[in-house]
Amino acid sequence: MSAAITSILIGVAAKVGAPIVKGVLEKHVGGLAGTLAGTVVDQVAERLGVEPEALPSVDQAELGDAVSEVNANMPELIALYEKGLQGQFALLQAEQAEGFWQSAWRWGWMYLLAFLWICAFLLFPVLRVFGIHIDPIDNTTLMTLTGWFISLYMGGHTLKEFGKQAVEAVKTWKRTP
Repeated sequence: MSAAITSILIGVAAKVGAPIVKGVLEKHVGGLAGTLAGTVVDQVAERLGVEPEALPSVDQAELGDAVSEVNANMPELIALYEKGLQGQFALLQAEQAEGFWQSAWRWGWMYLLAFLWICAFLLFPVLRVFGIHIDPIDNTTLMTLTGWFISLYMGGHTLKEFGKQAVEAVKTWKRTP
């Protein structure tokens, strides 16, 4: 989702008198996916029955009504978002209480995958220039391992979003001559 969608919704929220929605969207910085601002955009789009990317083309009166509805439901959305954050913090505290080795798999896998990607696409090709041939891990296997780690560590929605972006990238590649 783009900054243009966010700015359109901020303008509509100011126009229809939706201060909570306006405040959440104004404080937003960076990518929207997985944030409270992203939830607001998704809720507005859902009420209109369109994808978030189509919000700029929606009738302003309908958009204003949807923003007003979302603003009315913001206390529940904020409470739900807060519960999610509390759950994440509780998990972090529980892992820290268990000790080093119980959570070491996360950083261990991160560094292992980073090392394998660097070897596959940087280190081993450079070594080949100097006549040292080391076969890297197969790209398909490396991508599968990375996908498993992403889905275990970051949750299925992150993997789903990554998959959507990968499919869009492939479609774009196929369209270019």
